[in-house]
Amino acid sequence: MDIRSENDKKSGYEVQMEAEERVIVFAVASGGVSVEDTEKSLDELEDGDTIAVPNDTTNEARALLLLQDNGYITLKDGVGLTATTKDIVENPHNITFVELEAAQVPRTLPEVSFGVLNGNYAMEAGLTVADDALLYESDDSEAAATYVNVIAVKEGNENLPKIKALVDTLKSDEIKQFINDNYNGGVIPYK
Repeated sequence: MDIRSENDKKSGYEVQMEAEERVIVFAVASGGVSVEDTEKSLDELEDGDTIAVPNDTTNEARALLLLQDNGYITLKDGVGLTATTKDIVENPHNITFVELEAAQVPRTLPEVSFGVLNGNYAMEAGLTVADDALLYESDDSEAAATYVNVIAVKEGNENLPKIKALVDTLKSDEIKQFINDNYNGGVIPYK
């Protein structure tokens, strides 16, 4: 779905996308341990282990694509960002998937073998991509390229000085450094 088309229909005016910020929002963390103890490795994945994944369409698909991209499962051809656990065609480790509301995944890590987490919920739980992620979305993955934060403005306002100043600030080296210093790999700044 193109957010611009949907907004145009609802608002009656066209939207211009002026900048985007890439966000790595999914990472795999070890489970079976407390959130503070994340020493388990995916090399320890055993037949029948459980992996908690978000249960909403977008986030579940991202979680499954991350696992597929790293060779743990295979999804039906073409399902992409609509994938669900029903689309798994190969599961060589016989992984049992526990589908949960996304905010619950970090809380259940002690009860599952691994969890695939949204970045915001991982950060709220004290986890970071840099220190705790066993796997994470690459910034060139289909999901990371599709789901980005954008600066959207009404067409015709894109050249206003305040909009240009905002976009320039968000693209600045200072903001990039702030993101890198404060989000520990969980957010990739505008390139």
